[in-house]
Amino acid sequence: MGDSEDRRRCLRPGLGCVVMVWVLVATVALTLSYSIARSTGHVSPFVPAISDTTSKNPEGAIFAELFNATAVLTLMIMAVRYYQVKMINRQVEGGESSHLSQLNVLSVVFGIGSALGASIVANFRSLEVDNNLSIVHIIGAVLLFTSGAAYCWAQTVATYHLTKFDVNTKSSFLGRVVISSLLTISTILFLVCGGLGFRDTTPETLQIVGNLAEWLAAWCFGLFALSFFKEFQKLSLNVQCIPRCSGQNSDALKYSTIPVSGIDENTTDSD
Repeated sequence: MGDSEDRRRCLRPGLGCVVMVWVLVATVALTLSYSIARSTGHVSPFVPAISDTTSKNPEGAIFAELFNATAVLTLMIMAVRYYQVKMINRQVEGGESSHLSQLNVLSVVFGIGSALGASIVANFRSLEVDNNLSIVHIIGAVLLFTSGAAYCWAQTVATYHLTKFDVNTKSSFLGRVVISSLLTISTILFLVCGGLGFRDTTPETLQIVGNLAEWLAAWCFGLFALSFFKEFQKLSLNVQCIPRCSGQNSDALKYSTIPVSGIDENTTDSD
């Protein structure tokens, strides 16, 4: 009977489905807005800026709806990762005061900044005329890409620490280093070339470089999120309703399938 229950439990989808939904929604938001903008002649067919593909309706309204959902899913992924690292850190390093714990909290700050930037980008779209909404949109884009890159590097460093305890593999660490490096380079190029692109005297070639960098950075975010899929598949969310001030702890996260090396299968994370 116990074996049957274990098999049924392992057949349930892990939290990796959150990553896949995030990738799907973000991909649909970008490709659909570009396709509609291209078909209606609102943008140039050759590497337009992402902001240009969302400046007019109906593609702008569709993008706003889907990208708001992406921002919410971003927070969900970051919450799962935070509790996962917190749970593992308690087992392998033995305390909340460790460097890994501090890095985990710092990554949450970067993650919230990135999600906030995504929400601002979605709700304050760049318009053809220069106005206050366009300025807010630019601020949101800078916050999204810079905070997102900082989050990726923080999690890459956390991955390095976890390889010491055979929780993460060296290949996953190296993969995240490559993605984070590409993301950082793309973000810098996007900010430099994209920022200069608002000037009428900027060469078209420079604007295209900035647009290419923006698209590459967006796909780097997707690749980095996908790198969590296998790890998240081993996790399930455990929600409990308990009386307030009862002194009981509600376990937030637990391994639902084969746990990572060195972590007991019944390990949970309690606040």
